Amino acid sequence: MRRPAPDWLAAYMFLAPAAAVFAAFIAYPLADGVSTAFSNQMVGREGQFTGLANFSSLLADAHFQRAMWNSLVLTLGVVAVKLVVGLGSAALLSQRMPARGLIRALVFLPWAVPGLIAGLSWKWIFDEQAGVLSYLAMTLGFTNRPVYWLSDANLGLWSIGIAMVWHGLPFFTMMFLAGLTSIPSDLNEAAAIDGAGPVRRFFSVTLPQMREVIFVTVMLSSIWTFNSFHMVFILTGGGPAMRTHILPTLAYEYGIIQSQLGLGSAVLVSVIPVFLVLIVLLTRRMLKNEG
Repeated sequence: MRRPAPDWLAAYMFLAPAAAVFAAFIAYPLADGVSTAFSNQMVGREGQFTGLANFSSLLADAHFQRAMWNSLVLTLGVVAVKLVVGLGSAALLSQRMPARGLIRALVFLPWAVPGLIAGLSWKWIFDEQAGVLSYLAMTLGFTNRPVYWLSDANLGLWSIGIAMVWHGLPFFTMMFLAGLTSIPSDLNEAAAIDGAGPVRRFFSVTLPQMREVIFVTVMLSSIWTFNSFHMVFILTGGGPAMRTHILPTLAYEYGIIQSQLGLGSAVLVSVIPVFLVLIVLLTRRMLKNEG
């Protein structure tokens, strides 16, 4: 009589397809990118191992420093605005109101728009000649000349942040709305009976119950925002004068436009420790919740 295969063997057999896909499409490209970061490889030319030369060059590179600063400012600012506005919109949408289903669908609509389409739409909105914002600003008398939303170094980053908030806000609203609906109603009722007003109930009952949802949402959004290549690439391309680059677009500038694959890879490899910390924190929190 044949003996059944051990449980561990069956588990490995089921995991083998997923492991093969992971190795082919994630592990190998990541390892190749890391090895390229320690070389002087260029497009069409084999590179040689140069150690930490690329990273030393980046530390003294003003464009890299500005791109790192832009990435941090955009991530912190955009995530903070989405957090506050998302909590407020979720609280409003959780209330009974006429046509609530239609309003929710309209609020969630930007999340369904592909990033490329969203970027092109905002590029038209911010256009200084034919864009709706410049037209409204001149029509309402705020200015008598076009506003250079994307080509002005002082406004470019603000414009990118506005577009990112618009595109990512529905994710916060959906997550927070799901969290609000999972809070037992008797908790708020008990707090109301004890004399707590709406504001007190929000900070004493709602926020503590939403803590895990807020943490997971902020962590995921921080990773996505930090890596948001398409919005910056479409709106400004890193300009003017490379003033609005973030790290992913700077890596594209160095690696593809300037053909310095080693330097471009080093830009991305330099932030891997940051992502590792965020992913470890997120994974530990999620596993803790499951436990």
